[in-house]
Amino acid sequence: MNTMRKTLTMAAVVASLGLLAACSKSEEPAAPPAAPAPSTTPTPAPVPPAAQDQSAAPQADQQSMQDKIKESAEAAKDKAGELATKAGEAADSARESVKEGAAKADAAIQNAVGNGSK
Repeated sequence: MNTMRKTLTMAAVVASLGLLAACSKSEEPAAPPAAPAPSTTPTPAPVPPAAQDQSAAPQADQQSMQDKIKESAEAAKDKAGELATKAGEAADSARESVKEGAAKADAAIQNAVGNGSK
């Protein structure tokens, strides 16, 4: 019971994070292009390539994190579907068991009443 609760909680958390990521991405306004400010000083030396690679790395990390969140959300959705199917099958099985038990009890009562009235 405790593991199922943890599993369902994690599925809900992952689904919520996926939804949050999807919603925040769609509402994100485009950044306005920055106009270069007029300056009277000479332009600075070009930035070394290492600094450019570092700025690209967070974007790649963010993209990979978003991909992981999407994959986790899809996995959670699949797992939730499987659990729902299993729960439905268990409910059907329980109903059938109750029907069989009720039929057996009814038959036993009828036999007892029928045998006692003779």
